[in-house]
Amino acid sequence: MEFRELPEATKAIMKERGWTQAQLGDAWGRTQAWVSTVAGGKQDIGFNRLSRLLGRVGYEIVIRRKTNEAEVKRRAFLTSVATVTLVPSADGNPYRDPDYVQLIADRVNKSLYGSGGLTAFQDADRHLRRVRNAVTGSKDTRLLKTASSLARQVSLVQYDARRLPQAQEAGKLAVAFAHASQDHDGQVSALNELSMFYAYQGDGQRGEWYARQALTVPEISSEQESQASARLGRSLGLLGEKRHSSVSLDRAREVGTDLSDFQRADLMGAVGVAFYDQGSWKAAQDALHEAVELISPLSPLLGANYLARQVQAAFRSSEPLLAADLMDTLSRIAPLVSSARLDGYLTEIMALSTPWRDVPEIKDMRQQLHTLLV
Repeated sequence: MEFRELPEATKAIMKERGWTQAQLGDAWGRTQAWVSTVAGGKQDIGFNRLSRLLGRVGYEIVIRRKTNEAEVKRRAFLTSVATVTLVPSADGNPYRDPDYVQLIADRVNKSLYGSGGLTAFQDADRHLRRVRNAVTGSKDTRLLKTASSLARQVSLVQYDARRLPQAQEAGKLAVAFAHASQDHDGQVSALNELSMFYAYQGDGQRGEWYARQALTVPEISSEQESQASARLGRSLGLLGEKRHSSVSLDRAREVGTDLSDFQRADLMGAVGVAFYDQGSWKAAQDALHEAVELISPLSPLLGANYLARQVQAAFRSSEPLLAADLMDTLSRIAPLVSSARLDGYLTEIMALSTPWRDVPEIKDMRQQLHTLLV
């Protein structure tokens, strides 16, 4: 295919692939609006960027001397002395490009923590299938490391969408990729998340196994050890080993002192959920309150989910007015996210509030809940 202008090339690629502007933008790591401006000839991009973008969709640029001196329009995308031919690249698969795979992983992460897993799981699953096929048999450690990062993000999306078998499959794939690339950080993170997935469905035995595996990985950081200890504490609590669970949760907080706000919030949220599973309602509320205060400015998804667990703990401890106050805040955050986990927590809150349904504040709260659930 030979073109003189970028808009022509863009439209031809979409036609050949059967893609929309949004799908081409997804492959390029750009928005549909950006592709629209390029396809409409309203934006010029540099040669180097053009070369990278074309490589991601399996094409490369060949420059050759022109045989005539015909005038070239102002927006011609190279020079007036050359035409450009797009040919399939030697590799032809953008999912073998570590930079591209990491870009996709970062976009999945941003979408998840911004608006929730229900809006992202189909695209995330598609990306994971493609990268899994692309890295089969690869010895490229950088590619395997970024593939592990993508698999982890996809597993978290599936978890938030309550597609637990798919989340567990993606998490195990992340562990395998991280192990193959000798990425200890990625391996520990994926093992911790697998522990969380199994504990969420009440499987304390598998949750414990994955948490203990995380603690045996070499060169584990204090942040990762704190997370693994929190996951272990939750799983032990599910198994009825409350004393050992408390030791692990204490260890998690002892080790997790020098953390970012996001890391600290994630840790305290995990600790709060562990206390909730054990029926320690006051301890759960305190930990979840700290998590909500730290995470709400950073992630609507986690803020809403931890706040919902705090509302549950308030009802469990027979504090309906506190629950109603918290629910008032939650009702303003919940519409910002699309999370199957959050929907499940809201449904449980409705059931927990039933004994106080005639209390005016609870009656108002239940109306808000009904609106959110509908």
